[in-house]
Amino acid sequence: MTAVADALGIARPHLSATCNRPPPRPRGRPPLSDAELVADIRLLVADLPTYGYRRVHALLRRQAEQAGRAAPNPKRVYRVMKVHGLLLQRGGERHQERRHDGRVAVDQRCLGESAQRG
Repeated sequence: MTAVADALGIARPHLSATCNRPPPRPRGRPPLSDAELVADIRLLVADLPTYGYRRVHALLRRQAEQAGRAAPNPKRVYRVMKVHGLLLQRGGERHQERRHDGRVAVDQRCLGESAQRG
């Protein structure tokens, strides 16, 4: 051990502590498989097609609490719904065509200012 520590240029106690260190424990709980989560989400979306990921997560959380198991993370629900195409379609605002060419006539500008002053 001393020869290895000298060759690497590090202290022998540090090398022995590093070699004898136990492997790190996994953190957190083991995740649910995506297949189970997708099945649960599909059941909810089939009955309630207008629900987005926030409402679906709330329903999944309630079901998990009643069953006594851990609730899924909302970011995970969003990710799974996005991957499987279960998110709601976003509708953009439809604006009417503007009839303004970007130039205001001088008379209109003056009338607008005088109306604000009076």
